[in-house]
Amino acid sequence: MTARHPDQEKVTAAARKKMNRQETNLRECAEAAARAAGLHALHNTSRRAEIVQRSAHDVKLALDAECQAAAEKVIRSKYPAAHILGEEGTRTGEASSDLTWIIDPLDGSVNFSHGIPVWCSSVAAVKDGVTVAGAVYVPLRDECFTATVNGPALLNGRPIAPSSTADPARALVLTGLSKKIHGTHPGLQILNRLAVGVQKVRVMGAAAIDICHVACGRADAYIEPSIYLWDVAAAGLIARRAGAVTEVIEQYDEVHLFYMCTSGPDLHRHLKNIALE
Repeated sequence: MTARHPDQEKVTAAARKKMNRQETNLRECAEAAARAAGLHALHNTSRRAEIVQRSAHDVKLALDAECQAAAEKVIRSKYPAAHILGEEGTRTGEASSDLTWIIDPLDGSVNFSHGIPVWCSSVAAVKDGVTVAGAVYVPLRDECFTATVNGPALLNGRPIAPSSTADPARALVLTGLSKKIHGTHPGLQILNRLAVGVQKVRVMGAAAIDICHVACGRADAYIEPSIYLWDVAAAGLIARRAGAVTEVIEQYDEVHLFYMCTSGPDLHRHLKNIALE
């Protein structure tokens, strides 16, 4: 084995320090952007009925676009050339960039519109196709979940970890209930299988919060057969860095849409079997 020259060690240490600083900067920006979006919604809860578009099972609020704009303003102040991929639209930076920011400005907007206190804002930074930093901010609890690709998952600055539950019969599983049919796993069928295979199933209506609940051990798993990238980009990184297993079970033809499963490591295989029966 060839010995490493001391100068090489210094270069490696310096490169690692620079990378960690870059990731910290991205995490801090993601947190600031998520907080800006979440606080804008919090300060305008009296406007929760300002609906600009309504579909059969969803709503689009005036605050959705405003909250994304608030997050974008923070990001642009630090990374003006970055690309933005958000639920409220995609925007190209001022110059070519390998950095993309993925924003869900108001995850749980239907909850928000009804006054149900389960909603959040989510921001992730993706560099060269890898999610490197993310933040999920829950304003009504003043909880901010954060992570970097080489650092720990944190809740308000303190490390978190998933549950050690291994038996599905003892597991609390969070899920969504999309009315769309994608692939070979309709949501209602999965819900029925989960209902008899685990302790309890809950549909909370905000995917990013659900995944963060798994990351910190409040819930044992999250399964969603029809979820978009901006709903889970930041939370998925947080769950992985906390020690949970996050897997895309199926990728659909519709861009940014897939079937996702996240759980504690001891439960994942059992849960996936239930999900794929």
